[in-house]
Amino acid sequence: DSDNDGILDIVETVDDFDGDKIPNYLDLDSDNDKICDILENLTPGSALPNPKNPTTSTGYVMDSNKDCRLDGSNSDKSINPSDVGANGVVDKIETSTDSGTLLPQLSHPDSDGDKSFDFLDVDSDNDKIPDSTEGTKDSDNDNVI
Repeated sequence: DSDNDGILDIVETVDDFDGDKIPNYLDLDSDNDKICDILENLTPGSALPNPKNPTTSTGYVMDSNKDCRLDGSNSDKSINPSDVGANGVVDKIETSTDSGTLLPQLSHPDSDGDKSFDFLDVDSDNDKIPDSTEGTKDSDNDNVI
């Protein structure tokens, strides 16, 4: 996950979906719809578990500083090398450290069933209103969309 957006590079690929000269695996908004890939990668209606208390149903905010990257443990929310396992993936989004298996909430949804992941779909609900017009799916920042 070279850009720390919670989507593995192998899923994002070296393609440049939006033609901005930034390959998807480094692009924080791969479809250029003004919604960070990190938000579009959450399964609709889901919340990420709270890493401090995994038994709670309240999710934690993965991008509290709104830089389109996973929050890290540094004071400025940047990723610290200790946040990342040997496999190059931020540990808190894996089912266990270095498993390579992402939490089920990060399932690369395809909300409208058109065979395009939401982070590569400019109208992810197929309602003929572009996502860039509809805006963020997580208006209250609770990681539930």
